[in-house]
Amino acid sequence: KRERIEKNKFQLEQTLEEWDPHTDPNAVTDAFKTLFIGRLNYDTSENKLRREMEIYGPVKSIQMVNNTTTGKPRGFAFVEFEHERDMHCK
Repeated sequence: KRERIEKNKFQLEQTLEEWDPHTDPNAVTDAFKTLFIGRLNYDTSENKLRREMEIYGPVKSIQMVNNTTTGKPRGFAFVEFEHERDMHCK
């Protein structure tokens, strides 16, 4: 058991050293301009979400999260706005 714990700890440390968020194509450029949206209907498309969010301001990017094995939507997304002030309700 102790050997397994040490092995997992080593793998975790190695993964953390290799991880670079600046080279991740799915990472957003500024977390302060990013809004998490949960409990989305599974039928919601990226275009529909963009239309709804552009009411508040220009949207830079949308990342809708899908299951990696099935490709089905997970029911949440990240919307990155052009400006931080656009995230706030008026």
